[in-house]
Amino acid sequence: PANGAIRAMTAIDPARKHNQFNLVAQAHRQAGSTFKTFVLAAAIEAGMDPETTYYLSAPLHCDTGPCAVKPWDVKTYDNSYVGSTSVARATLRSDNTVYARLTLDVGADKVAAMARKLGVRTPLGVKTQYGRVYVPAMGLGAIAVTPLDMASAYATLAAGGVYSEPMAIKKVVFPNGKEDTKNWGKPK
Repeated sequence: PANGAIRAMTAIDPARKHNQFNLVAQAHRQAGSTFKTFVLAAAIEAGMDPETTYYLSAPLHCDTGPCAVKPWDVKTYDNSYVGSTSVARATLRSDNTVYARLTLDVGADKVAAMARKLGVRTPLGVKTQYGRVYVPAMGLGAIAVTPLDMASAYATLAAGGVYSEPMAIKKVVFPNGKEDTKNWGKPK
């Protein structure tokens, strides 16, 4: 977190020889509930207090506004709901319905901006017939990002909000012992 240095990375499938595809930096996976952190951070940046702000924990059907292009139905993983609840409690429950409502209120564009600010470099807009748009389902981790993006963003939080570009190579030494003089290992 302090400098962006990657301590360990298993980037390939050892069963596949000569594979140059880096799973950590190049593979895209849905982030799921880990993306809710960016919704929460964007809401707090906008002035929301998670302890005193309440939302409804109940199934959600959205078909207007940002959901007009594609209607969205949201429920919790186990179909359990608690009614009115603080965002802090909803965070502990990882309540999809509360976070869907919070994403709609904060705005998917603000969630995307927060994710970018913290270190997500994967484009988060979804290609539609209307061009690229930020969809509210992003707040629940529906957009595929790289594992490195998520590690980088969480490292930014661990560093008190200071982003450091991920760095995999600290130095390069050639077989003759000479060191490459490029800026390897310099935190950015």
